[in-house]
Amino acid sequence: MLAAAVLQAVALLALYAGAARLTGAGWTLHAPGPALLLWQALGLAAGLLALELAATVALAPLGATHARALAAVPAPVPWWAWLAGVAGLAVLLRLGAVLLSSTVRTLRARHRHRVLVDLVATRNPLLRGTHVVDHDVPVAYCLPGLRPRVVVSRGVLTALDEDELRAVLEHELAHVVQRHDLVVLPFVALGATFPWLAPVRRAQEQVALLVEVLADDQAVRRHDRRVLARALCKVGGAGAPAGGLGAGGTSGVLQRAARLLEPPAPLPALRTGLVLATAAAVALLPAVGLLLPLL
Repeated sequence: MLAAAVLQAVALLALYAGAARLTGAGWTLHAPGPALLLWQALGLAAGLLALELAATVALAPLGATHARALAAVPAPVPWWAWLAGVAGLAVLLRLGAVLLSSTVRTLRARHRHRVLVDLVATRNPLLRGTHVVDHDVPVAYCLPGLRPRVVVSRGVLTALDEDELRAVLEHELAHVVQRHDLVVLPFVALGATFPWLAPVRRAQEQVALLVEVLADDQAVRRHDRRVLARALCKVGGAGAPAGGLGAGGTSGVLQRAARLLEPPAPLPALRTGLVLATAAAVALLPAVGLLLPLL
């Protein structure tokens, strides 16, 4: 059990180093989908391994395996085992509470804003399914969910040409269809739980950037890259409200515009397969951690 705890701690350190190395890696913008999967695997594995490490240390004095240790409960254990158990339980409760509160807060904000949009927005017959709000600031965003809304301001209609507007709307529709809000939410909870950890903050930033890049890539399947890049520069200063996902904001607008103007070469199939295999291996690390005491 103690050997397993040491190996779990080593795996956590490896994930920490991997997250630092992945941050800002140039290849991620060549393959945003596989890169996002790798970030998700890192986040999931790190969270589960941290809990497993605490449980393994807490149970180590009671038996050679988790099963034997649990069968020996309630045997007396040293103070450090109690400390590890309490720490693991605290982390688990904190993660669950923050994820739940973040989800509820986001859903409430999204519902309130959806009701407000339905009250004050108008419909443009030339922009089917789009809600237009009377505001001078050029802003475009979506409110994802079971009843999604795509919202643009009057300022956007003034600032953008028709082809630019169509490209931005395609970007927002990609957020809605691909449910990028569900991708971002766990990282928001992780960041609220461990705000002092630099890799967690970097993960939030990188995931936010990658979902925007994925939406850009979906938009340029039907619209010119230069048109979308031009539109991003015009609306890039305005972010989305709470619960929404916007084309602009702080998610690397200039970096995304440069990528659109000079699209990177696709990641070779071999490297893409290697990234996917790495993500699968990382996701399986917690299962290996559970099996270690049995070996």
